[in-house]
Amino acid sequence: MKNTTDSKSGNKLNLPALKAPSGSMAKKQEGKKPLKSFDLNKVKKQSTVNAVLKNDTIKQQMHKEQQAHKGLDLVLMGDLTGSMSSYHAILKTKFTEICTTLFQLIPHLRIGIIFYLDHGSGDSYITKVQSLTVNVEELQNFISYTSDGNGGDADEAVEDALHDAFEMNWNEINSKSIVLFGDARPHEETECPYQHSYFEIVRSLYQKQITINTVYCSSHIDYRRLASLYEVEIGDFTHRVSRLDHPEFFSWIANVTGGVAIGVEQIDDIVDIIKAMAAKDAGKIDELEEEEVKVTNRPIPTLRHIKERAKQIEEKKKILGIGYSS
Repeated sequence: MKNTTDSKSGNKLNLPALKAPSGSMAKKQEGKKPLKSFDLNKVKKQSTVNAVLKNDTIKQQMHKEQQAHKGLDLVLMGDLTGSMSSYHAILKTKFTEICTTLFQLIPHLRIGIIFYLDHGSGDSYITKVQSLTVNVEELQNFISYTSDGNGGDADEAVEDALHDAFEMNWNEINSKSIVLFGDARPHEETECPYQHSYFEIVRSLYQKQITINTVYCSSHIDYRRLASLYEVEIGDFTHRVSRLDHPEFFSWIANVTGGVAIGVEQIDDIVDIIKAMAAKDAGKIDELEEEEVKVTNRPIPTLRHIKERAKQIEEKKKILGIGYSS
């Protein structure tokens, strides 16, 4: 006990003396870890990491939702000058059939149309545009009531049509595809009244992730040979092209954008080709082939060729790392 005097009363207080810890108590205190200092920077870094992880999770969820609603924006771009009038006639009679097949096959599909003629031909229009829509009746009326033009197979206003395609009401989420059918190349920039450069427009379309598939409408070229007429790596715009031969232009523009180039053996083939090109870019070509074989009881050569060519293009894209970044 320790004697302590109360300052007020003067009486002595008997208080127990404080003793140093001993035995197991002392060992416990000796083994106790000192408190760590509070590291504010570390807390901030962890908070930042947590925020990034949360944002990544949100982005992944949004990406999944976008993929679930992802469809195809398909633009048919066609030459309606005199030499192409028979193809226009086929489209008029077969377009509803094309739409029935594609809208059943491809979810969230929209179709747009661009028809083109030529400058200075005396026609009532150079290009006519039907914006992307799901309204089949509107599309059919556009095809039925757009008139053919003059001209043969000399250079046509393809560059104007490509410019219109760039301005089309594309959906950023959807896959984007053009099917260009014709028998003539575009004008060079110096020969176009609007100074449109088809080379620069095609580069811009590619940067917008728009694939251009081509159908060269001439029986003079084997449909399987068209892709090999102008070989170029996908996305390679380092060498400016100019004054290519008509079939070479259709080969170049498809190859450089990762599309399929094909010729036409018979006019009726245009229907199967349009279906196959659309199904390819929507990732539905196997399903289309299965359905078509059920109907015709035979394989369709152009569809099979497009399917094989599409596989080659996908392999090339993987090698080049195009469209496969996470």
